[in-house]
Amino acid sequence: MSDGSRAAALSAARRASARYRTSPWPGRLHVTAHHPAHADPLLTFLGGARYLLAADTTLLVGCGLFEGPETAWRHNFSPGPDELHAADAVILPSADLGHAGFLPQLVAEGWHGPVFATPATAALLPVVLSDAAKQFAEDAAQVCPPPPGVPPFRAEDVTRALALVRPVEFGSLHRFGGVEIEFGRAGGLLGAAWVRVRAGGRSVVFAGPLGTADHPLLRAPDPCPRSDVLVFAAPRPAAGGHLPGRFAAAIHRAVRRGGCVVVPVSVDGGVEVLRALTETGQLPPVPVVLDGDLGLDVHRKAAGELRRGARVPAPRLRAEPPDGPSVILAGLGTADSGRVLRHLARVLPDRRGGVVLCGHPAPGTRAAQLANGARHLKIHGRYVPVRAEVTALGGTGAFAGPEEVLAWATATPAPETAFVAEGDAEAAQALAKALHAQADWCAVVPEEGERVLC
Repeated sequence: MSDGSRAAALSAARRASARYRTSPWPGRLHVTAHHPAHADPLLTFLGGARYLLAADTTLLVGCGLFEGPETAWRHNFSPGPDELHAADAVILPSADLGHAGFLPQLVAEGWHGPVFATPATAALLPVVLSDAAKQFAEDAAQVCPPPPGVPPFRAEDVTRALALVRPVEFGSLHRFGGVEIEFGRAGGLLGAAWVRVRAGGRSVVFAGPLGTADHPLLRAPDPCPRSDVLVFAAPRPAAGGHLPGRFAAAIHRAVRRGGCVVVPVSVDGGVEVLRALTETGQLPPVPVVLDGDLGLDVHRKAAGELRRGARVPAPRLRAEPPDGPSVILAGLGTADSGRVLRHLARVLPDRRGGVVLCGHPAPGTRAAQLANGARHLKIHGRYVPVRAEVTALGGTGAFAGPEEVLAWATATPAPETAFVAEGDAEAAQALAKALHAQADWCAVVPEEGERVLC
């Protein structure tokens, strides 16, 4: 099927779907592309890291994939909801699939507005999205019956989506329609940004996961700007102990057993894993296999994003696993899709092998199931026993903890309302309570589908 006919078919399927002809949230106002001029902006929480801000111009902030159990993952397939197609433009806070992974699918369904991102995010997007498209295609070929509808996206969809990206420098004001857009550094990931939108005389700030001020490679987050409304993510739990040392210990144990170690890793977070591999002299001399692209060249060229003197590690990597012990880096980091599945299917039943989980996987993902002690995983339609040793490191130290996020937010005058809209539900509630108790903020954890005036 040609690009044009596929886009037409997807658009027709979306229009014909009864699920999206009415609001998917009963009893709540259905968003349209039209919003009265000079009215207060209307903000819709679409779930995950997706927000629709409707004013004179309608913006979709975040266009990511859903992570988690199969019920959430199915939201990533065509057709996409009308709410996404109501946007005049898309803003991508980072190249993470949770912020940008649905963009190629949206474009395949016929959407074709501008996409604004920082220069580093724009540079990393081709690597992240192209690698994910390859992994989704490989998954689709192995699953029987195939996933519902059309798989998230294909290589040709990525090409068309990338043509819409418009880089915007940090700290500069970009005007589009009736709104102004400004990016500030969020840290944690290359190019990640908080976004301030001025619309209808109001100011709304969107901030995803913040990086720690002590990140060894990336620059610290820019200060929180003043705003009428602040929408931000719950902090991620702190890293558990010394990452390189614990990483090395897990590899040593597997090598002594004669097994391989699989590390699920996504493109945008791969540098953290490579740092763990290169910052310790305790690693055994085993091959490191890279099944995918971690975008190292993009990181090395983004000198403005890195701390002064920081260098991206450059280990010697192989493309194929050897016969003996090795460390295998493969995506996706959630272990819900991608090349990592074939490696897990081979290594998990082997008592000699090991799996190392970096970061805090989203609840319901395969990585979270492994971290929680699962005895088996369903991979490509078959159950695989978990006999290999699973080591959950509990974080890479790249992201700010609760106290650091609280200090960042409260260093500026209080907004009228703060929404803790991303991240773990318990962490979100805890941050909202802390903002109320310590700073007397009106802090709310919104429901998925909720709409509020800004």
